[in-house]
Amino acid sequence: MSKDIIGKILDATLEVVAKEKISGTRMHLIAKEAKMSQSNLHYYYPTKKDLLIALMDELQKRFSEKRMESVDLGNKTIRENIQGLFKEKLDDIVNHKKVDYAQFDFWVQGTVNLEIKAKFQQSFNEWRENITTVLNQKENKLTEVELKLLPFIMVSIMMGASMQYLIDENKFSLDAYFAFAEKLICDLL
Repeated sequence: MSKDIIGKILDATLEVVAKEKISGTRMHLIAKEAKMSQSNLHYYYPTKKDLLIALMDELQKRFSEKRMESVDLGNKTIRENIQGLFKEKLDDIVNHKKVDYAQFDFWVQGTVNLEIKAKFQQSFNEWRENITTVLNQKENKLTEVELKLLPFIMVSIMMGASMQYLIDENKFSLDAYFAFAEKLICDLL
């Protein structure tokens, strides 16, 4: 498969999902957005499900790459790495809203589609593992149970910020929110 064509199709899919949500996404809308025939789109992705799974995989790859850029276990302190994780999410919320909207929509679809649910679980497991790696960067005073729960709490803080901000952008400052979240987590450690 040509990377250029695949990229064009996945970009078009994200645009359509952001506008129409997954339930309203149709292959002909994606083909139109990608400026290609629907038959050509079906050549690369025979079904909408195939295309949505490919989009999920692409988004997960993007999240993982961004996370690797924001964390540097060898050269940054644990505080700087926690700050990096939060800044990464802040950037998505402010500059890549379509990605966050799609992420919420995939969560909804995961309640009825087992394959999407499994992909979503895998994505969140990887996110929590990345957080755990940062938290294990130095000894801390947390119990084993607390250390196991903290990545879940941090994901909730980040997704909660996204949900609340995207529904009412003028309600609070994301910068202040994440600075306070960083302080809470670092004070725990």
